Amino acid sequence: MRGTPLLLLGLLLAPAAAGAEGAVGIRVGNHPNHGRVVFDWPAPPGYQAEQAEGAVVLRFPPGSAIDLAGARRPPRNVLGVTAEGEAIRIALRPGARTRIFRVGPKVVVDALDPAPAQGQVQGQSPPPTQPAQAARPAPPPATSAPAPVVAAAPAPTEPPAASAPRAVRPGPVALPFPPGTGAAVLRRGGQLLALFDSAAPLDLAALRARPGLATLEAEALPGATLLRLPLAPEPPLLRREGAGWVLDPAGAGAGQPMPVEAEGGAASRLLLRAATPGRVVPLTDPESGLPLLVGTVRAGADHQPTARRLPELDLPPTLLGLAVLARSDRVTLRAGEGRFLIGAGEALALDPAAVGPAPAMAPTRIFDLPNLPPAQLLDRLRALQASIAAAPPLTRLPLRRAAGETLLALGLPQEAQSMLDLAGTEDPRAAGDAPLAALTAAAALLAGRLPQAAALRNDAQPASDEVTLWRAALAAAEGEPARAAPGFAATLPLLFDYPEALRARLLPRAALALAEAGALDPLRQLLDRAGPLPTLALPRAMLAEAEGQAEAALAAYDTIAAGRDRPARARALRRAVELRLANGKLDAAGAARALDATLFAWRDEAEEIAARLRLAELRRDSGDASGALALLRETEALFPDQAARLRPAIGAAFLAALAQEPPLAAVALFDAYPAWLPEGSAGEAALLALADRLAALDLGDRAAALLGRAAVQGGGPGRAALGLRQAGLLLAEGNATAALAALEASATPELPASLLEARSLLQAQADVRLGRGEAAEARLRALGVAGAEALAQLLAERGDWAGAAAAFAQHLRDTLPAMPAPLTEAQQRLLLRQAAMLVLAGDEAALATLRAESASRLSPGPLAAGFILLTAERLRGLADLPRLQRELSLFRTMPARLEALRAGGPVTR
Repeated sequence: MRGTPLLLLGLLLAPAAAGAEGAVGIRVGNHPNHGRVVFDWPAPPGYQAEQAEGAVVLRFPPGSAIDLAGARRPPRNVLGVTAEGEAIRIALRPGARTRIFRVGPKVVVDALDPAPAQGQVQGQSPPPTQPAQAARPAPPPATSAPAPVVAAAPAPTEPPAASAPRAVRPGPVALPFPPGTGAAVLRRGGQLLALFDSAAPLDLAALRARPGLATLEAEALPGATLLRLPLAPEPPLLRREGAGWVLDPAGAGAGQPMPVEAEGGAASRLLLRAATPGRVVPLTDPESGLPLLVGTVRAGADHQPTARRLPELDLPPTLLGLAVLARSDRVTLRAGEGRFLIGAGEALALDPAAVGPAPAMAPTRIFDLPNLPPAQLLDRLRALQASIAAAPPLTRLPLRRAAGETLLALGLPQEAQSMLDLAGTEDPRAAGDAPLAALTAAAALLAGRLPQAAALRNDAQPASDEVTLWRAALAAAEGEPARAAPGFAATLPLLFDYPEALRARLLPRAALALAEAGALDPLRQLLDRAGPLPTLALPRAMLAEAEGQAEAALAAYDTIAAGRDRPARARALRRAVELRLANGKLDAAGAARALDATLFAWRDEAEEIAARLRLAELRRDSGDASGALALLRETEALFPDQAARLRPAIGAAFLAALAQEPPLAAVALFDAYPAWLPEGSAGEAALLALADRLAALDLGDRAAALLGRAAVQGGGPGRAALGLRQAGLLLAEGNATAALAALEASATPELPASLLEARSLLQAQADVRLGRGEAAEARLRALGVAGAEALAQLLAERGDWAGAAAAFAQHLRDTLPAMPAPLTEAQQRLLLRQAAMLVLAGDEAALATLRAESASRLSPGPLAAGFILLTAERLRGLADLPRLQRELSLFRTMPARLEALRAGGPVTR
């Protein structure tokens, strides 16, 4: 029997469900300054929006089914929602504006109120347009009954029809409330609320006909009346005139602030003095959903201009009267003789010294982090938790956000993030709340969850100083002080306005980032304002070091190193080592030993890797390249994901080890880890230097084998250079065949000209060793000037002195500077060698030419004397006997002079 009603209900609903299956539903809603139409798509659709005359047309994908049943009662500023084929037409009220956007898969169309004209308040509709009429007298006032709305000022006389139209300022409107009615005015939830503590019937049509009051809404409360208007930059002025209240849409005026003090010095109630307090009317706050206790005033302009925050209640600013936002069920507001009394139970101490004016809520702040003592913050948190438990789930979002802000203000970021995450899972509106997302990311940052804190970089976050501050904190946590310092420097006042527990977490991060980035002026400001906090000892020491106070900085570093703050202790130890090294109190080896002792002072991955890299550098500089290499190998094993970062340091340590180790040990090291050799000229130079060291020990074969293995692994010009050196070593060992094989094995296309010439010369020398003189001569002649010296040597060994002299002359023309520049000793030796070849060739004419061109370029000495003897003319008669005697004397002393020159000893004339 119990199933029968359910079955009947299912039969009744079956057609409707079948008809709506697969269709996209529509929801509508009214808001303070706009109406909203929502298309509930299950997945994000593609759509086109077109602005038509007095309407907006949406075109969805072909075949889309839209169920228009939800739009039978159009929302504010919407005249109707109809289907035009496959398009949806939304007719708008004249002058309404549209805002179209997408939230997840849903498409939202907002119909905004018309833009205000001159003399209107933002959010109001323009007055209805009247047809043009000729000059017409005003209607006589009614005498049978008093009108519900009476003009407080005489109506302006209409100008003649022929005159130009003039803008008429909206006149004040008298409200028909009985004498003694109290009133209050405040801004809440995007609305202007005007509360009157007596109930009176209002002619809304007559009120809305007045300029500036077209969107006025009224709500009847028990014994009170609430008027609602959209929020405007210049709200209407509510003032007392005679026995009633007058609403002037032209703008607001100044009033008398209510002083706040403790009642009789007590700490359980607050007293706000007012000249004529009225009644207390309870409302539901349109902004947070919490109880709002409003105290009216019967005359005057007493108000609360500044927002104030207490643990269990807030005092929002008002334009008239007093308002108390209750976060606890213990909060009371009572009107007395010339005062209002605010209580919160005997258990709560309301210290008026702590109830100062709230910080100015500039547009650059998006969080509400109450700067209250911890005890009051805990009371506030308990009140919020009680309100959350009593509130329906879909009204808890503002309460959970306030609780998350309170937890963050208490320095409890993990708990704050959990509270804010609950808001996101409970209320779908949280997904589109950018400030809530920023607050969640800030809590994740302080909780050490950097991946979740990355949401602070989202461009959707509202631009504000508060977001700049937290983005700087994120950059500091990621180890980028240069990026964090500008943000911290620009937001220091905001940082010091934070609650103590939160400020204590952020100040060391900000100071350390400023110190590491070298931003000394903002760092001084921060340290001066923060005072002698122990957590700022390290930034103070870094500032002293930056200012050149080395001894003071070292003393501070040593003090921090003896403390219990492990991260600060590790940094202080390392900075003290670097400072002592820079001042000459430690050498590289001592600094390496001191830094080695700090490696495990604090296990932070980024800092430990940086310390290990620095230690490897110090070991390498102190001659312990093998120790540096071992340390880097250990680091690579501990942090495999940092291999790419460590690779350059490993290569540099490997090169240093090849240069510092004994030759055979260096060869063994290369054989064990050939992949560590850096590519490019640095690696090639290290291997060539190692080969030279082996050759100096008469280990040419070992050097050649080393270069051969390196050449096989290399490529390009480097391989050809290594093969050339290997071939040279093999040729020096007398193995010309192996030298040619090495050259062939290391051949690489597109080599530099200098490398090609050197390889051809060596190949020609190997051909000569193998008895292939003709091939060698042809190869050298093909080289031209580059092979001239080697060709001259080859021809001289054959006894072809004329050919050798001719080839060597080509080499001299390319080598010697232009005349008449003097010649160096090496160039003089070349010139002497050419003269000897010409003498052996018997070329008197060439000798005379050489003597005439080059004798004056020689410096006095044995080489010049030898050149003169070789190029002197032949003896032709007895007249040349004195010259012969001088030459014989010169020849007798020549061997001793030449020997002294070869040995480097002094030469006497």
